[in-house]
Amino acid sequence: MSGLSTALNYAVAGLRVTSAQTALVSRNISYANDPDYVRKHAALTTLPGGAISVASYNRSADKRLLDKLLDTTSSAAGKQVGLDALARLSATIGDPESDGSITALVAKLQESLQAYEADPSSATLGANAFQRAANLARGLNAATAAVQDVRAGADAEMTASVARINSLLEQFKVVNDAVVRGAGTPADLTDSLDQRDRILKELSEEIGIRTITRANNDVAIYTDSGVTLFETNPRSVTMAPTGVFDPTVTGNAVFIDGVKITGIPSAMPARTGKLHALAEIRDRITVTYQAQLDEVARGLIETFAERDPSAVNPDATGLFTWVGGPGIPASGAAVTGLANLIAVSALADPSQGGNPYLIRDGGFNGAAYIANATGAAGFQQRIAQLISGFDVDRAFDGAAQIGTLASLKAFSATASGWVEAKRQAADQALYFDIALKSRASEALLRKTGVNIDEEMTALLDLEKAYQASSKVIAAVDGMIQTLLDVVN
Repeated sequence: MSGLSTALNYAVAGLRVTSAQTALVSRNISYANDPDYVRKHAALTTLPGGAISVASYNRSADKRLLDKLLDTTSSAAGKQVGLDALARLSATIGDPESDGSITALVAKLQESLQAYEADPSSATLGANAFQRAANLARGLNAATAAVQDVRAGADAEMTASVARINSLLEQFKVVNDAVVRGAGTPADLTDSLDQRDRILKELSEEIGIRTITRANNDVAIYTDSGVTLFETNPRSVTMAPTGVFDPTVTGNAVFIDGVKITGIPSAMPARTGKLHALAEIRDRITVTYQAQLDEVARGLIETFAERDPSAVNPDATGLFTWVGGPGIPASGAAVTGLANLIAVSALADPSQGGNPYLIRDGGFNGAAYIANATGAAGFQQRIAQLISGFDVDRAFDGAAQIGTLASLKAFSATASGWVEAKRQAADQALYFDIALKSRASEALLRKTGVNIDEEMTALLDLEKAYQASSKVIAAVDGMIQTLLDVVN
């Protein structure tokens, strides 16, 4: 009788194990299309006496492939954010070949002066030259506003990214604590492990990360530069929103437990992810382009400056002026925000009772600066000097990153194309990173994903095992019934 009991116990244990395995296979099949789901399987053990049992529930995980996916996800997410910001900047500033670009406005001003030189007595041509100058000044003002809008947008997105990082770290703690508590027990932790990996994937989009697995399957998270993000508890990620931007405003840095990871300088800067890309846009790319706009503005003020024929008085602003006028900005040194401060003198504005002949004759700063001393209607010398000034090499600040010696026309053309060149380079880099991410994802899915054909085959095998255990139970039941019949 004891032999029959043992056989029955073995068969019942087999049914329990088969049932548990069937449940896992069914779960695998139902989540086959979930990219965050990792295939589950049961590890079996033989109990004393020979019966089998489920020892643990495991996943087909691969940390090396997951780490590679996290790396490529961070890089691609950062490139996408950077490209989007550059596209907005390029769209607001305009195509370098469009009529509204700074390059085109500079060229139009020179063309209007050339027409004015051909007929310097024409008040209409003088007024047209003034209008072209006014359009250029407004274009520089508008470009500055566009740059600062992009900076403000990046700052707002950085604030949102910081909030999301803190939220994900809090979520990670809940799941990680559950995994650590369940380590070494027969509890099924596979769903918690899946959730933990999903949080890591989402976190990697915001900031580049590295992970280390410690005792009890505890995971610590560090930034790609080595700053601790999570170690038993989440670290505090902080950033004070800047709000309103102008060229003189520096955006606030992001800190992790007091360690600066964005801004210039930072000891351990984040290298990839959305947060890094947004900081690059806010603190570097837009700042550099603003310096280029400022240098175009300074070049215009310098080109149109008036000179005292007697050399007694210092050079002073002419058609183009600024808040520091009549002083001229120092040559070769950018004045932060000058593109937002540049304006045309109302003294030459016909709509305000001004005299556009001042462009021809000089005298914005009084009689001492008049070049056309005789008041000749056909005076061309001053206009010719202004025209040639567009093509004369002059010093520019190296902070603009497009050379330190160039003509005003060449410098403005390079500045107009600089953002578009950056956008095209970012587009190509993103295409490459997306391809890498796709390959990493495919490699991880091949290792950890669910193959429906394999699961269905396993299900058929489990069905046979279930039937075998059922037959043993039926046979034992029949034997016991026969014994009972004999006894009775």
